[in-house]
Amino acid sequence: MDKLPRAFTTLACAALLQAFAPGPPPLRQPIRGWVLDYGDTACTAMRTYGSAAAPVLLAFRPSPNGGVVRLVVSRPGKAPPAYHFPLTTNISADSARATGLRFPSADRKNDIVWINFARPDLEALRGAGEIAIRGGAAIDQRFALPGIAAVLDALDICNADLRKYWNVGDAGVQLSAPARSLRPLAAYFSSDDYPAQAISEEATGTSRIVVMVDETGAVKDCLVEETSGIASLDAMACIALRQRARFKPALDAAGKPVRSVLTGRVTWRMP
Repeated sequence: MDKLPRAFTTLACAALLQAFAPGPPPLRQPIRGWVLDYGDTACTAMRTYGSAAAPVLLAFRPSPNGGVVRLVVSRPGKAPPAYHFPLTTNISADSARATGLRFPSADRKNDIVWINFARPDLEALRGAGEIAIRGGAAIDQRFALPGIAAVLDALDICNADLRKYWNVGDAGVQLSAPARSLRPLAAYFSSDDYPAQAISEEATGTSRIVVMVDETGAVKDCLVEETSGIASLDAMACIALRQRARFKPALDAAGKPVRSVLTGRVTWRMP
């Protein structure tokens, strides 16, 4: 039998691969309206998809300064131990370099995915009307987002109020002394904190974080303000500080302890 022309063979192989390539997932529609939670440390917009028997929660939670928004997907079911994974979305030019974090909930009943987006990237949702997250076995979902423009505006307003509540920058009361760590932030970390997956992949990066310190010096929350590009490194930066860091609270103009935030950078380098 004569050999097929190389060009024909190449086209045939390409067509075969395309035939077996997974198509886009179905577009999930919400079963409930948006809920805006004006929490003490973060503003969160949530909506439920799926069904009443198997609800899937989609949430957006901006950092205090508004630089990063954490997208959360929570689904019923068991999840493997925490790991990060590459993903693509329909809203960011840098999506090919994004990673998500998949992990089980504390009660082991839900499978959770976290993804950190730069706040400007989410503006594309106003026109897209949906968000598609393609992360292979970790997550492959599309969510319809009716009303998302009003939700983004409401989160921005809520975040402005939150900055005033936490005396961030020029918002809130004038500070005579900022909150400060009792030790250098690096002192709260050890080599054991480096996520095993990041070590195996020789992943490095810098996470810019915001620690929210109340008037007693207690850490009330920690959020990523600028992602390292590796979800497990971002998560561990806040986990370690929430568990170990100790602070002196900020002082107002009269010398009274008040709520405030401390911004720092955690750089992860391979030994």
